[in-house]
Amino acid sequence: MPFMFAGKKRFWMAVSLILLTAVGTYLITRYQMEVPLHHMRRTRLLQHIPKIKLQQQAVWFLYVVVIAFSAAVGLLTQLYHQIMERQAVEFEKKKAELALYKAQINPYFLFNNLNTLYAMVVTGSPKTEDAFIQFINLMKYMYANNTKDKIPLHIEVEYIRQYIELQKYQIAENFDVHFSYVHDETEQMNIAPMILITFVENVFKHGVSSHKKGEAYITIRAEKGELLLATNNPLLNHPDSKASKGIGIENCKKRLDLLYPNRYSLFTGEREGKYAVTLSINLRQ
Repeated sequence: MPFMFAGKKRFWMAVSLILLTAVGTYLITRYQMEVPLHHMRRTRLLQHIPKIKLQQQAVWFLYVVVIAFSAAVGLLTQLYHQIMERQAVEFEKKKAELALYKAQINPYFLFNNLNTLYAMVVTGSPKTEDAFIQFINLMKYMYANNTKDKIPLHIEVEYIRQYIELQKYQIAENFDVHFSYVHDETEQMNIAPMILITFVENVFKHGVSSHKKGEAYITIRAEKGELLLATNNPLLNHPDSKASKGIGIENCKKRLDLLYPNRYSLFTGEREGKYAVTLSINLRQ
């Protein structure tokens, strides 16, 4: 029966086999009805006819049951193969999309950090050497973890901490960036690499001034399998405007949809006169 759903060639082979089984079943029933008359009296033959007819009906009933059951098995088998093939195609598609988004995020990250280093070199900052060391550490993180599906959360957080320290070199001295990380030390969580950095980058790109006084807050909390990232910064350059909107946030949203479907919530927008981001991810599943 599975051949019935596996192409034209196998379909006709299956039809031929079914016809052969039908002929075989018919011959079996005919063999049961052919009772030699010279071996029994007419009265005995008449007594056996109802029983023989009942046996014939039972054989055909069993034949139909077997055919129906086999058809159901064949149909379910074909549906299973189609579902598996569809899932394989979707998996490869998602894998390709994730690779594309990662490939786009990496140059975006490098561009932002090279701008920072360039500004420090031009201004002759005495902290340029330290900044280059931190930049090298960030690059090591990228190339050590970029191909991994998940990494420990504390490694991702340390990467964000170093990124924040590097960015502080180009902001005003009277502008404070507050970073805090609260977590349950007894619980080990894993996360996709570079899934949070885009929101941290946007704090410095759109909400931190190089000459004005102000404050920005970046908070990461990890408890009971839930990760919460919250940022709050002044509205110096609105990241949702068409002029300033880049590929970073959009790619990050698409990665979240692929990696954590129905397991995350994201808010980005103005709140109480400031720009805020709140991202919550369920990391348990």
